[in-house]
Amino acid sequence: MPPLDYERHLFQERTVRSVAANTRDDGRAFLAEAARGRLTVRAVRYPMRQADRALADLAAGKVTGVAVLVPP
Repeated sequence: MPPLDYERHLFQERTVRSVAANTRDDGRAFLAEAARGRLTVRAVRYPMRQADRALADLAAGKVTGVAVLVPP
């Protein structure tokens, strides 16, 4: 019988990680661009109860922009 990895095979738990690879100058440039009003954010809203669908849509590349979970 092959081994069973409970997290991977049953619970489908995920880990959220953040990467800080930008410099202060990158941040300043980004904020300057934002101040000029040239940024557009596309958000796809999902009810909290559809978090599994949001993850599936992200994995399938169906979301352009960000997926936002909306609490009840």
